[in-house]
Amino acid sequence: MAQGIVQFAAVGDVATGLEPPEAIFDNVRELLRGADLRFAQCERLYSERGAFQQQGLAPHVRQHPSRAAAFKSVPFDVVGTGSNHTCDWGPEAAEDTVATFRKLGIATIGSGRNIEEARKPALFERNGVRVAFLGYVSVMLPQYWATETRAGSTPMRAHTFYEPYEYQPGSPPRIVTVPHRKDLELMVEDIRNARGLAEVVIASFHWGVHYVSRPIADYQQTVARAAIDAGASVVLGHHPHILQPVALHKGAVIFYSIGNFAMIRSGDSPNFCCPMGEYEFKDVYTKHLDPGYSFAYNRHKDEGRVVLVDLDARGVRKVSIVPTVVGAERKPEVVKPGDPRFEQYRRYMEWVSEDTEGGIRELAVENDRFVLYERR
Repeated sequence: MAQGIVQFAAVGDVATGLEPPEAIFDNVRELLRGADLRFAQCERLYSERGAFQQQGLAPHVRQHPSRAAAFKSVPFDVVGTGSNHTCDWGPEAAEDTVATFRKLGIATIGSGRNIEEARKPALFERNGVRVAFLGYVSVMLPQYWATETRAGSTPMRAHTFYEPYEYQPGSPPRIVTVPHRKDLELMVEDIRNARGLAEVVIASFHWGVHYVSRPIADYQQTVARAAIDAGASVVLGHHPHILQPVALHKGAVIFYSIGNFAMIRSGDSPNFCCPMGEYEFKDVYTKHLDPGYSFAYNRHKDEGRVVLVDLDARGVRKVSIVPTVVGAERKPEVVKPGDPRFEQYRRYMEWVSEDTEGGIRELAVENDRFVLYERR
């Protein structure tokens, strides 16, 4: 890229598990290496310490630290380590995960040995442009957030309320979510401080509802716009495991969920819901419409994208996406024009964004990618 322009690449949820570990990125490594700055969201813990926390319901998330080398093979510059799994093996494994990436020369955001470290921005300079990254988590179990003396994630919590749409008892409720006031204030303060250190701030959020394409939860829209109003140029969302809307706000871009990128399931642990672990995800997120017919919200779980954002000192210049899909070898691969899935991807993304404030509903094709926005 030319002086004064940075091409930033981001991918969503990654869960290593192949051998050798770096094989997971075989089909996309060269595409990612074409960017000046690269981000991935990590869905695993890399540690040999800690005790499994039963409320986490996911013992498979802890892996040997050697598997983190997959991220170095690209290499990614910064990795999001804050998630709903951050403390599934206690604060020790959370600490070790951050330390593992630091040993590989990869910065981390969204978690830390204490809240001060978790809130600290990751700073870079590329082509004369300074870029700061911050990370937050909204989907977290009790006591998974970092404190002054405990490792964990940077909290951006929300409150949930249920309102009946009509008078019939048992009718579906309207779900209202409101950001945690203090968490929101601290996030805004973090972003404003980061703007004093860099021209561009990228804010990463582990948030949203598993497997739900739309609508986006109220709190996410409030938090995203507050982040941009405070000085962020890019909002990166992940966790729902499917692609969700892309929107614009004041010339900045919001990816509510950039989707799965490389989720390798390891182990046979039960896929239960929290907090009591009484029901499996399939019981909650699969709706039966008629005998023998059902709609599983996770049918898009193997679809992802490489987000490409051209940045300069003024913020976002251009936003493109390269669609991906996890192939037969359990590795992400690029979906190219001419493949029927390329056009299916366009139709889905235009549909999923149509009811979102500022949603981008028109995807132009340029070479092997979709262009969503270009500053005039």
